[in-house]
Amino acid sequence: MTREALEDAGTVTGSSGEVVNERLASDLAEHPTARRMVAAAKTILVRDGFPGLTLEAVSAEAGVNKSSTRYYFGGKRGLIEAVIKEIVLDECADSAAQVTPDATLEERVDAFIRNARHVAGHTETFGGFFEILPHACKDDEFRQRFVDYYRRWFEWNLEWLGLHVRDDIPEAKRRGLGVLMAAVVDGLAVQATIFEPGYDATDCLELFRSILLDVARTNGAS
Repeated sequence: MTREALEDAGTVTGSSGEVVNERLASDLAEHPTARRMVAAAKTILVRDGFPGLTLEAVSAEAGVNKSSTRYYFGGKRGLIEAVIKEIVLDECADSAAQVTPDATLEERVDAFIRNARHVAGHTETFGGFFEILPHACKDDEFRQRFVDYYRRWFEWNLEWLGLHVRDDIPEAKRRGLGVLMAAVVDGLAVQATIFEPGYDATDCLELFRSILLDVARTNGAS
């Protein structure tokens, strides 16, 4: 089957030759066993570093058969991608899961601040991120995944503030705010990793809360 045909079917082939049906993999990745394997991979990354992330180590840590990696993720690359997605989207950009659809602007901003505080207070999560990042940046496919996930995160930030549909606000300005919101979370995670234990981001986050509310209200969010 050609690569073009595989892509038409929703399937991609990694540079290592692994074949993964992305739609199927997305569904399987929510299975409890798959979730346990992702958690195990994150634990190994923090404890043993990227070189320690082997299929044998993951299967032992998660208490599953080694073949489960191929079944749920298509192989090691698929597992690493699932870890990247969880850290960037499911944890760093998780504010939307914390409030109801009819939340006020203040409630939405407070949810963002709580999530940023959570990320800064759980350096074990970003420890895995920092282990993957140097390797991913040397791999075109993984780098592109990072780009895709971060762009989605930028867009979610704007949707969160209700500014994604404001045609009267220059696109560059809107995008800049989305990027800034993600950069604050990233930056706090870096500083927390450097200064732990005892890193306190309270003052920074209180200031950024005021800035976000002022910017959002000035641009018509409510």
